[in-house]
Amino acid sequence: MSGQHIKAEHEVQVVILSGPESAERAVFGFSSALAAAASGVSVRVVLSMYGAYWAASTSGQGVSVTDFPPVAELLEQLTELKVPIEACSTCIDNYCPSPMDERGLRVLRSGIVRIGLGVVAMRMASANTILC
Repeated sequence: MSGQHIKAEHEVQVVILSGPESAERAVFGFSSALAAAASGVSVRVVLSMYGAYWAASTSGQGVSVTDFPPVAELLEQLTELKVPIEACSTCIDNYCPSPMDERGLRVLRSGIVRIGLGVVAMRMASANTILC
């Protein structure tokens, strides 16, 4: 089966719970999502809890793990593959280090959408979910 694309029956949801203090867990999650997407699997990434840190446009440039690209580059690659990247709206308020805009909302990295954790929980009934 080498070289063949794997098509998932269900969507894969990768929930990144780790921030820079556990960069290896976050890098594993982003890299796994990237590998799945590149293989043709329907995947989405959710930034929750400390993982909301990565939603800031300035985070992840210098954060990497040996033999892996920096987190910012992994996020760019996921965006290029049109992988949906969502962030828990409450978690953004609590863990994202970006400044506020004129509406009082934190400024997010391009392409990241705010969602409620209820949506993530409901997806767990039908989507394979990986917590990192």
